[in-house]
Amino acid sequence: MKHVLCILFILGCCLSLSACGPKAKVTYSWVDPELKQYQAKDILVIGVSRKEASLKLWENVFVDRFTNGGVHAMANHKVVGPVPDPDRKSVETAIQKAGAASVLISHVVDSSSTTYTHPGTIHYEPRGFYGGMYGHYGSIYQAVYTPPVDSTRTVVRLESNLYDVATAKLVWSAQSEALDPKLLRTDFDRIVGLLMADMKKKGVLH
Repeated sequence: MKHVLCILFILGCCLSLSACGPKAKVTYSWVDPELKQYQAKDILVIGVSRKEASLKLWENVFVDRFTNGGVHAMANHKVVGPVPDPDRKSVETAIQKAGAASVLISHVVDSSSTTYTHPGTIHYEPRGFYGGMYGHYGSIYQAVYTPPVDSTRTVVRLESNLYDVATAKLVWSAQSEALDPKLLRTDFDRIVGLLMADMKKKGVLH
């Protein structure tokens, strides 16, 4: 019974941790010191991904966040359709159609996975009669073995760049990473929130 309860406890912890979403952080950010008064507006959000569902979700989450913050923004896939690998021509076309003043482009830099092996354990449980304080000395104990467990951690690193359309200059850039993202809206929302907080800190976003 104790062995079963132990397994249930571990499973419960795993479910709780997975429900919290991935750990995410901004690992590096930069802002052009010559554009101290720049404020991003009419932002065209472009996600670069060959997975259409992820591309649309990323763009939508960013647009929703900007909109809720009082900044007008547009998702690229709603302006010109999903573009997995946008080139200069497609970006210029989207900018013209959207009337964008700023462009935010995000893409995956790399993704790496590491597998960890958690060693097995042995604990002992009483077998047979297990009475009160005076009745267990003669009990026989049996060893219960829990086998090793493998777990894989995946780190996805992103780069996000904000450009000024009028000058085509890079205004702000940030690199971020997420641990074991499940590509759910809650995952994207957490990462986008961190990036927007950094933009506000750097002064390019109200």
